[in-house]
Amino acid sequence: MKKTFLIVFLFVTLCLSGYAKSEKVTFERLEPASWWIGMHDTQLQLMIYGKNISSSKVEFLYEGVSLVKRETTDNPNYLFLYLHIDKKTKPGTFDIVFKNGKKQVGKFTYTLQARRENSAQRPSFSPADAIYLLMPDRFCNGNLQNDNVKGYIQGVNRDDLGHRHGGDIEGITKKLPYLADLGVTALWITPFFDNNDKNYSYHHYATGDYYKVDPRLGTKENYKELSTKCKENGLKLIIDVVPNHCGSAHWWMKDLPASDWLNKWDTYTSSNYRMTAWTDPYSSEYDVKQLNKGWFSENMPDYNLANPHLFTYLKQAYIWWIEYADVDGIRVDTYPYTDIRIGAKWIKAIRDEYPTINIVGECWVKTPQEIAFYQSGSMNKYGFDSHMQSVMDFVLKDVFEFSFNERESWDRGMIRFYNHYAQDFLYADPNQIMNFLDNHDIDRYSEVVGHDVKKYKMALALLIASRGYPQIYAGNEIMLGGNRGSYEGHRFDFPGGFPGDKRNAFTPEGRTEIENDVFNYLRTLLHYRKNTTALQTGKKKQFIPYDGIYVYFRYDDNATVMVIANNNDTSRKVKTDRFVEVLAPFTKGKDVTSGKNFDITNSVEIPGKTVLLLELK
Repeated sequence: MKKTFLIVFLFVTLCLSGYAKSEKVTFERLEPASWWIGMHDTQLQLMIYGKNISSSKVEFLYEGVSLVKRETTDNPNYLFLYLHIDKKTKPGTFDIVFKNGKKQVGKFTYTLQARRENSAQRPSFSPADAIYLLMPDRFCNGNLQNDNVKGYIQGVNRDDLGHRHGGDIEGITKKLPYLADLGVTALWITPFFDNNDKNYSYHHYATGDYYKVDPRLGTKENYKELSTKCKENGLKLIIDVVPNHCGSAHWWMKDLPASDWLNKWDTYTSSNYRMTAWTDPYSSEYDVKQLNKGWFSENMPDYNLANPHLFTYLKQAYIWWIEYADVDGIRVDTYPYTDIRIGAKWIKAIRDEYPTINIVGECWVKTPQEIAFYQSGSMNKYGFDSHMQSVMDFVLKDVFEFSFNERESWDRGMIRFYNHYAQDFLYADPNQIMNFLDNHDIDRYSEVVGHDVKKYKMALALLIASRGYPQIYAGNEIMLGGNRGSYEGHRFDFPGGFPGDKRNAFTPEGRTEIENDVFNYLRTLLHYRKNTTALQTGKKKQFIPYDGIYVYFRYDDNATVMVIANNNDTSRKVKTDRFVEVLAPFTKGKDVTSGKNFDITNSVEIPGKTVLLLELK
């Protein structure tokens, strides 16, 4: 009996031994490749990738760092390690060794860095700021050597609006003095991560590697330098984060970390894009599912943030960039296309690390009620809180689109502004609303108003004087044109940012007379706003518009600004007795843009299609 048992034991041992040797183990990738001591969350997730890496033995030794748990998925090529980093751990490096039996199959030297002083309490953008949005590929080419990169499908072809044009991070850095002179105080650039898709890779909303800057845009060192130079020029840097999807060219799409990493369907299913399903009290489960689990497009695989490893991976990836490059704020792309309940937890996890950082969400909905739903602290029957302090006002964008292009009536023209602002009671904080005329996803405002300079300047004035804070899209300052109805038509190159451009609109000499007029007008408004707290966080009092005249006031202890908008084609004499509750202490007003003084005791005459911003004396 003993002899039979021994034979069976030896047979099984030999079989297992042979099996183990046949299963080759390799080490290929570890992310994140570095981290920081003194973080709020003392637990760090490491994602390791390699052939059969989940069966490997892991060894490391560093004082203050310990292994909390080791987790695998249904893909043996991934291993997740969760480390505890003690608060007293010191900066330094240590080796993480991977073994298959006694054989070493890989080694990674891990770095723990010291954080910047007060990193967690970093100052962020606020209602005091004016934000400038740009797409790196379409702004300025600062390094011709990275226009075409070996191994990357697309190079530069400026004849095709859907192709890459060559703008990069170095180009942005070179133009920071221009932006500071314009009067903006914060910079939001669209994503810069690796994106090697066959088509439309220029926009970078389809990430291929979260820890790599696309080499056609530059390097991580270039991005860090951009942040440093922003601060030297009085600008804050906002990172564009995309928790909803990645790109089809992401490196893990060839071998997904887990079968539930993505939201999958039997056949390709796009989102229904109906974000109202989240707030609809009668919505069906099917519609909500298609909204947040359907794919944004065929080349943008949709994430399942319910997977805890993915949730943590994405959280850490963006924290890594905030910490590494000293980023000042966050813009969240396509927020309602995720499961907003999980998305809220994801955003809270980032804010737990950075309690003072401001986060603005793209929630492209069509009513103030829905926009307010997504602002942290706003009341709603569901008790939902996104943890985003700031939201984008897509409804005000529509008001700008219609108001100056229609005849005044009971519900059209200037009354649209009045009615819109009258619903600000919905918001927890109306000052934390991002306002804009256009952006990279919608028609250029110049096209909306038919390049009518008067209408355009009216819109700029009301944008700058609005509650909340303004976002300027690259080219707004020169009334840059576009093609209506297509994404590529919204994304024209900035003239003078590229080799071969016939003119350089970054300089007065390179701008037309009209462009200089618009530029100087906006520049004056931005610099005035930067130095006037009444336009940043001041109170507002508005009066019902009559006869195409809309009047409101922005005021605080430092200043009172009277805003008069005349939407008529001809001049009007505006009697001021109706505004006595604000005007009583004042007799004069100085126009912010022209410097002209007005006597306001009885009336103010205002030209047609004009906005006056009068600082009252």
